Amino acid sequence: MITAICAVALGVLLAGSDLAARWRGSRSERARITEITATLDRFQWLVLEDLTEARHNVLHRDRTSGNDEIRAFIAARERATRVGIPAEVAVYHLADRLIRERAQQPRR
Repeated sequence: MITAICAVALGVLLAGSDLAARWRGSRSERARITEITATLDRFQWLVLEDLTEARHNVLHRDRTSGNDEIRAFIAARERATRVGIPAEVAVYHLADRLIRERAQQPRR
């Protein structure tokens, strides 16, 4: 009985620490995205827009059409790295945020 109570208490503590770690991770990633956007110049923003478009095309591609979208995404990622945009997950999350913002804008 005591063992079961200890196991439950340990499980609750571990779940709480995992939740706290994920919360801290998301806060630090938001801070990193803010830091990245503050340091980009106009040319890097254009390259990031290309990367965003390529990422959108990869995520919404027709799987039977071949690998053209994937090749375009890899090329856009390499261009972004060459112009100084860091190759890290925060950049892809920034691109995802730009995709969502575009989707919310009314079409002309």
